[in-house]
Amino acid sequence: MPMKMPMVLDIISDNIIKHGNPLALKGSEAAAWAKGLNLPVKGEFLFYTGGEYQMLPFIDSLVKTITLMDQGSKVFSMMMGVRNIIEKAGINAEKIYASVLAKDKDRYNSVCFKAAKVLQGLGYEFCYAGNEELYSGALLYELGYLDDMQEYVQKVVEVVKKSGAKTIVCLSPHAAEVFKFVYPKMVKDFDFEIVTFVELVWQRRDKLAKIPFTGSVVIHDSCRLARELGIHQELRDILECVGVEVKEAPRNREWTTCCGGPIKILFPELSHVIGARRVNELKASGSEHILTSCPYCLSALEGGRAKGDSAIIEDLIEFLYRGVVA
Repeated sequence: MPMKMPMVLDIISDNIIKHGNPLALKGSEAAAWAKGLNLPVKGEFLFYTGGEYQMLPFIDSLVKTITLMDQGSKVFSMMMGVRNIIEKAGINAEKIYASVLAKDKDRYNSVCFKAAKVLQGLGYEFCYAGNEELYSGALLYELGYLDDMQEYVQKVVEVVKKSGAKTIVCLSPHAAEVFKFVYPKMVKDFDFEIVTFVELVWQRRDKLAKIPFTGSVVIHDSCRLARELGIHQELRDILECVGVEVKEAPRNREWTTCCGGPIKILFPELSHVIGARRVNELKASGSEHILTSCPYCLSALEGGRAKGDSAIIEDLIEFLYRGVVA
């Protein structure tokens, strides 16, 4: 008897296949951050967001809904039944619900903008697929929807090839990992160079401006970035170049502790507990200014911070942007 996946995962996988991202955001919504930058659609370097930072507030809203509802209950089934009816009219129910509750959309959208400005400040030129950009499909692979993934990656590659790019610059380590290790197994002649935002900044770190900042920071190493991609010293080198003291958590680099992000959708309450534990581990370093370089880590750590906690949690992109606007 085939295993039945939790309903919320089927919804997410359906959205990826039908709409090009897990929460059915329109391409124009995911690309709104780039308005006014006039980025070309063709170039050697393709700036790739995958919509991952842009989706964070919607994911948080969906998680709040799931937390309040038993996914096995009649109420949840009824809600999903209504979703199916609404979807036939061309409207996505989860997106509507999430949009009503979503917070911090401006913040998470601005991370992409800030990343672009940091790279431009370092002299990089790049293109962007804009409204046509598609999510990498990482969740399809991670959740075992391999047949769907095999078909979906062809659509993503088609968009990438239209740019004429030779290098894909990924903001999210999840996208970088799937492009680097999974796509070559599923797509013939997938010979693009895959680099992360962190790597590009590291390569030109000597051009970074000193950041007007007093105190110290502690790095939460993303498991994907540190363990799968082997990128951890680079973050420390970058911060040293901008004149910032880095304190280390008891568990760091390849031995980093989970933020709780991977189970956020299926087990939101447990994710919150794990996130809170990790925030406390990071604060044990002696610094309450936490930096990470992954959209899901950023969201999970924010969710794990206790109400009234004085800790500051930022993406490395947000932190480096201080040097751009100083």
